[in-house]
Amino acid sequence: MKTTHRIQNIVTNETIHADGRQIAAEFEQTGCIVLPGFLSREELAPVCSELDAFYRPIEAKALELSAGHKADTAKFACDVVPWDPIKDKNDVLTRLQRHPDLLQVTEWVLGKGYTAPGSLVMFSVGGGRGQAWHQDCPSEGDVGFNLNRLFYTEDVSLEEGAIVVVPGSHKWGRIPPGGHQDPMEGEVALTPRAGTLVLLHGHVFHRVTPNLTPKRRISVNYRAFPSGVSESVTCIGVYRNGTVNFCDKTLQKDEADAAMAPRM
Repeated sequence: MKTTHRIQNIVTNETIHADGRQIAAEFEQTGCIVLPGFLSREELAPVCSELDAFYRPIEAKALELSAGHKADTAKFACDVVPWDPIKDKNDVLTRLQRHPDLLQVTEWVLGKGYTAPGSLVMFSVGGGRGQAWHQDCPSEGDVGFNLNRLFYTEDVSLEEGAIVVVPGSHKWGRIPPGGHQDPMEGEVALTPRAGTLVLLHGHVFHRVTPNLTPKRRISVNYRAFPSGVSESVTCIGVYRNGTVNFCDKTLQKDEADAAMAPRM
């Protein structure tokens, strides 16, 4: 395992080599760490092959199949086709979840005893709405948070859907009211290159801009939780104009479709 990693300053775009102490301190301050080149081309190749095999047959119908297609669009805007490869026992993406360097950097920011039970691939094509501003879990009280560990297997341009974050907002409480994609003061648009890992605190205000190109956009998220924090903390997704219970099995069909809308 490496003792240092390259991290990218999300404001200046400058990169430095940082050790575990520095990475943990940066995460505490900003709630977002960008690690370019975390995976090599050789490591990416089998992952891309598995993603191709799953998504290529349905790519032409991606918008029709997207989680937000039948959702209450007045409240929640999200057009992605999700996949849980660990649940499907995909060997390649399960091995990626166990990457030694991923385990190491996760322990640096969350400490020992964290859990990482599942996976979530998010796929979108042109014509969708992206993902509206949200927090992955409520920030009120002392219920804890989740960590998004986002791998990007292909270069992402601004037009293909940037991940937009407000650094430090994980300390500000609930996300304020507003529009799905309205700019926020202090926001930063990230356009990761292939092989990048992004560590994102679940309370950070974040969104994904719409994909304006014919190209696909993919990210692979291995969520993790600090020791003592249940994965149920992400049952409640917090948006600028409402919340949704992702774990409520009594939802009506359209509400259930909205509840499928993945959060970064």
